[in-house]
Amino acid sequence: MPSRTFFNLKEEKKERIEKALIHEFSKGSFEQASITNIIKEANIPRGSFYQYFEDKKDAVKYIIEKFMIIDYEKMQQSLEESKGNIFEAALKVYDYRTNEAVLKFDIGLVKNILEELRKNNINVFENKDVLKSKKSLMEFINKNELNLETDDDLYYFIRIITAITRSVTMEVFSERLSKEKGRKMLERELDIIKNGMKK
Repeated sequence: MPSRTFFNLKEEKKERIEKALIHEFSKGSFEQASITNIIKEANIPRGSFYQYFEDKKDAVKYIIEKFMIIDYEKMQQSLEESKGNIFEAALKVYDYRTNEAVLKFDIGLVKNILEELRKNNINVFENKDVLKSKKSLMEFINKNELNLETDDDLYYFIRIITAITRSVTMEVFSERLSKEKGRKMLERELDIIKNGMKK
């Protein structure tokens, strides 16, 4: 995580550094990102970068965690608005990621973050390291509407919903699908899960 020095910066300077990180991490993969470009755009000395972050990985982790906290808040809000209906909440999160998140973080960065979360098998429902004291999102799900026998079943069910939502979002970001077609595809996939496959 960034140092206390970073968090103690004036808001304007902190925002300028975050903007430079977002811009650089949006252009290509995280591996291709350049600290030189970041410090040039943020208008800070190289030494200052290393006062704020251990290295590039630390800066990437900071931006991913910032995204995850906002994603968590959006999922919690969506679950509350839909009275715990996980299917409706998944669609609301899809809408958020393909609209507001892109405006806040840039499409290239959201794509990189979702890919990183997929690679490391991380989802916002279970990441205690990032979310620390926040309540588990599973507490907001209306379990009475679901045909689940154990908490383990709920855990695996959430993994499936997370993977489907992320996969369709990635297809939209890769321009294989329009946002509208992506939403229709997600609705259909969620309906199949909701209705079950067994006769």
